[in-house]
Amino acid sequence: MKASTFLSLALFGPLCTCESDQGQDIKLRLLTYNIRYATTSPDTGEQLWSVRRPLMASQLNFETTNRPESLICMQEALRQQVTNIQTDLGDSWQRIGVGREDGAQKGEYSPIFYQPGTWQLTQNRTYWLSPTPDVIGSKGWDAALPRIVTVARLTHKATGTPLVYMCTHFDHVGQVARENSASLLIKIANDWSKTNDTATPNKTVPVFLAGDLNIQPNNKAYSTLIAPASEGRMKDIKDLVPVAKWYGNNKTFTGFTSSKTDDTRIDYIFARDPVKAGFKFLSYGVLTNSFDDGVYISDHRPVVVDALLPAAGKA
Repeated sequence: MKASTFLSLALFGPLCTCESDQGQDIKLRLLTYNIRYATTSPDTGEQLWSVRRPLMASQLNFETTNRPESLICMQEALRQQVTNIQTDLGDSWQRIGVGREDGAQKGEYSPIFYQPGTWQLTQNRTYWLSPTPDVIGSKGWDAALPRIVTVARLTHKATGTPLVYMCTHFDHVGQVARENSASLLIKIANDWSKTNDTATPNKTVPVFLAGDLNIQPNNKAYSTLIAPASEGRMKDIKDLVPVAKWYGNNKTFTGFTSSKTDDTRIDYIFARDPVKAGFKFLSYGVLTNSFDDGVYISDHRPVVVDALLPAAGKA
């Protein structure tokens, strides 16, 4: 058995068809992956995108096959990479997202991939992490680069259950920018959690936030996201999964080397008010980014979460 097959079966068990009927919990898989932009001047240990691409395609397809509820969030994806991944995932997948420099095709994307046979996209939008989030290309506070969050509101077709998935990438330099970005994302999550259903005005839409935050858990920006006093606070899903259900690595950033020894966890998946929403989290995993061939698929490892989401009317 190949290592990749064994590892995934060990974490997630047998593949399921996840055919959700009305009233059944939705078997949701969330994945976030900084895929490393397609550089023409690779770092030491880094291979060109043309070499990494088929390995990433194989990994993504394995982790999502027969899981139509899967949602994939990415960072550092350039236009050509987004197009390549769309092709490699196949016709059953669709995507949203724009380049952060011009709001169209220029610069890095934070795209979200979903399967329209399972999910209906009802709304999507990109915000810039800055004091002017609607201004395309705007840089925030002390950030070195423009940063964005891609937001998708999706409805599960079989059950009518809505959810919001937010995909982001914080600045790698500006600490003020990271802290203020965290506050901004809380506000955006609160806004998108609101429902237009007049029959149940107090009911909220489940919100998940994922991405490369360029911070470790001891950072103030992380504390801002999970602050107990904040309205609609986020919870790190890793903390909601029993340790026995954790799998794989702790580090999510390795660079293109196996000799990195510091504990670098900077990629996360959060849930907004998970207890109130009735989520059940089944597993948390940080998967590998390198196999026996020694080629690093990316300088980050993918983070994967499996959860049960109450169908509409059950929460």
